[in-house]
Amino acid sequence: MKQALALLVCVAAGLAQAQGLGEVALAPEGDAPGGPEALAYDGRHIWVARPFADTVVRISASSGAHAGSFSVERPGAVLFALSAMWVANTRAHSVVKLGPGDGKVLGTYPVGHLPAAMVSDGEHLWVANSGSNSVMKLDRNGRRLLTVGTQARPLALAFDGANVWVANNKARSVSKLRASDGAVLGVFPAGDGPSALAFDGTDIWVANYFSGNVMKLRAADGAALGTYPTAHGAAGLAFDGHNLWVTSTSTNRVLALRRDGSVMATYATGQRPHQVVFDGANIWLANAASDSVSSTALGWR
Repeated sequence: MKQALALLVCVAAGLAQAQGLGEVALAPEGDAPGGPEALAYDGRHIWVARPFADTVVRISASSGAHAGSFSVERPGAVLFALSAMWVANTRAHSVVKLGPGDGKVLGTYPVGHLPAAMVSDGEHLWVANSGSNSVMKLDRNGRRLLTVGTQARPLALAFDGANVWVANNKARSVSKLRASDGAVLGVFPAGDGPSALAFDGTDIWVANYFSGNVMKLRAADGAALGTYPTAHGAAGLAFDGHNLWVTSTSTNRVLALRRDGSVMATYATGQRPHQVVFDGANIWLANAASDSVSSTALGWR
């Protein structure tokens, strides 16, 4: 909470443009790079996938201290949901269910080709399969309940309380699926390379990687409410209850946006920041080229 208060003070003082977020390495110096792009919060820890190292690293959300490393083949997306940590295995085209306390493998379940994203509706797990252009709904035991076809290369998912939203990266579109039965309720145009989604309680936000902007869509009907420039390589997106956070892989920055799309602050990060999550007090993001995470919980530099 102290870090969050410090963040607000810096923004109010107009000092945020000159600051960078604190950073912690995910492996000892000299280790092979892990290429982290995805991370998740379980209520106490941040879990970070290191696909090139075939590991998922767990660190303390309060201090950044390492709290475990677990073997998972080619881990991609990670998600804490349904009392477990779920990890997408992009090589075996499966999802792995881990116990959040000890990292023990509780089950491995086949999905589609190249699972790229996951989200939960509170009762089920949804998986976007970027290589087979589909979304699957699983129960908490990994049993497949339905499969829905999507447009080209679904890369990101979001849940709005009743519907699942899908970012179709190659199709430059976003799909809206009814969570109860997977019915397609609409397909809406996005920018070039939609790569991340976030729900702010009213609207869906879309980060367009190649367009270098974010779009705001009304969740009720998918109507476009605005497009706001950020920076090229808009790869990650999160809502903290007040503001949107979007990463830029090309500038090594994370931008805080107000809900009207205006830029509130910009912070330096590690190299090639990707996914960003909010833990209730601080933001965390994965730096693919630095093999590190950056966070407001880790102070400033």
